[in-house]
Amino acid sequence: MLRRIFFLLNSSLLAMCFVTLQTSISNLLWLSSVDMPVTIQLIISMILQDFIGMSILGAFPIIVVVLVGLSIAFLVAFLLSKVVKANSTFLYTLSGGAALFAIVVLMPLAFYDMDLIAGARSLVGKGVLIFGGLVAGYYFGSKLKQVNGNEMS
Repeated sequence: MLRRIFFLLNSSLLAMCFVTLQTSISNLLWLSSVDMPVTIQLIISMILQDFIGMSILGAFPIIVVVLVGLSIAFLVAFLLSKVVKANSTFLYTLSGGAALFAIVVLMPLAFYDMDLIAGARSLVGKGVLIFGGLVAGYYFGSKLKQVNGNEMS
């Protein structure tokens, strides 16, 4: 049970890395487009500050939204795996992508069309974040498969 919680937290951090990198890089590209100097020191500093700011220092930390979204999606994938004969890693991968899809595409509809994540303002940004959800779901599913394989043997 503790391993599963650990994998859930790790997959949330993995998805959060995509959120942070996408947001930071899109902001840095905008700064560069208006002829602001963008240095390696600025890039590293901004990514680290964004990760900390979006994870624990924000008015409502985005990582909580990601963690709740992934938890619900992984629970649905678990329940589906009991009914549908499909590869569980595949189900968790799809559920991770669905969770981030819900966060970046559907949640703004509930908040007067306001994007909660700055990196999700463009279609490319939304795509990168959904891909991050797919990666997080794949990580979670593959780690669960390893644990379940070790418990069986």
